Amino acid sequence: METEIDKILEEIENLVASSNRVPFLDKVMIDDVELFRLMDVLRSELPRQIQEAGDIVSRRDEIINAAQMEADRLVDGAKREADQTIERANAYAQKAVDENEIVVRAKEQEKAIMDQTMAAAQQMKDETEQYATQLRTSADDYANQIFDHVLDTVNSVLQAVQDAKGQLNNQQ
Repeated sequence: METEIDKILEEIENLVASSNRVPFLDKVMIDDVELFRLMDVLRSELPRQIQEAGDIVSRRDEIINAAQMEADRLVDGAKREADQTIERANAYAQKAVDENEIVVRAKEQEKAIMDQTMAAAQQMKDETEQYATQLRTSADDYANQIFDHVLDTVNSVLQAVQDAKGQLNNQQ
């Protein structure tokens, strides 16, 4: 993925490479107007690249927030389902108590339903949190890759500018 900054750096390199050499001095005469134009373009491009990196971080946060909201929604749904199941179990248990013959069996079933519901809710919560953590890790990795690329580009630009300045100062 060649960025605009990479293209500008290549133009600077080409400018230096195609410039006339000063005999006996191992120096290069560079068109300073063209060099300054390229440096101005580079200065205007760097903030855009940095903004793009910031946008990627913002998108990562949006994904994490969406995953957290989805996790919360799933947990809330599981709790509602558990509450409904508990209500049904309580109603069933009360009926069993009223009928007195199946009290023991009703309590056992109520406990089994409660255990199953709580286990299912815990499993859903664990899976959702694991998914959110995985999304967060992936987003962090992607953001780090973008920052590494921006840092490499900025370092390349800085080195090219320092080299050009050194060559310009060596001509004097």
